[in-house]
Amino acid sequence: MNNLYQNLRILVNLLMKILYNPCITFQDEIPSQEKIILVGNHKSNLDPLLLTMVTKRQIHFLAKEELFKGLLKYLMNNIESIPVKRDKEDFEVLKKATSLLKEDKCLAIFPEGTLNKTSDLILPFKLGTIAIAKRSKADIIPFAITGNYKLIRNDLKLTIGKRIRTNDYTSLNLKEKVEYDVKKLILENR
Repeated sequence: MNNLYQNLRILVNLLMKILYNPCITFQDEIPSQEKIILVGNHKSNLDPLLLTMVTKRQIHFLAKEELFKGLLKYLMNNIESIPVKRDKEDFEVLKKATSLLKEDKCLAIFPEGTLNKTSDLILPFKLGTIAIAKRSKADIIPFAITGNYKLIRNDLKLTIGKRIRTNDYTSLNLKEKVEYDVKKLILENR
């Protein structure tokens, strides 16, 4: 386990509690050791920080390659995030993510591919998430972030949904199931 990640997680969790006091609920447990992919909506650049509150495990994030520059590059590399080229198919991401999951790691993906600044509940999910899940045989745990990152407002919620067994679905049906579950969690927690 990465010491830098763990130390930052403790600090970030404390700050998130003080500033936003999020409500976190679980419909299913995040396993402590097996490979798993956390998949959900993307409202804010603070979403990855919020997500670190759901498990003591290190979460490996897929992150846009633009974050791997300057001082942030050092941080992103040292917390073992994976850079993603969003403007084209990036087979290196599939390879790196699958490799991590074969080591029973926890991966987090925001499959909308960007912040959702529309009035839609979610943007259509990219197929890369499903390709990673199918190739690695990792199950998916959906999550939904609702409310706002506003100081003292106390309406920020993170809901962890029920585990989706990847092998129970074809790729297309899996994509539909994950999108449906994330939408349902958002609607239930608005």
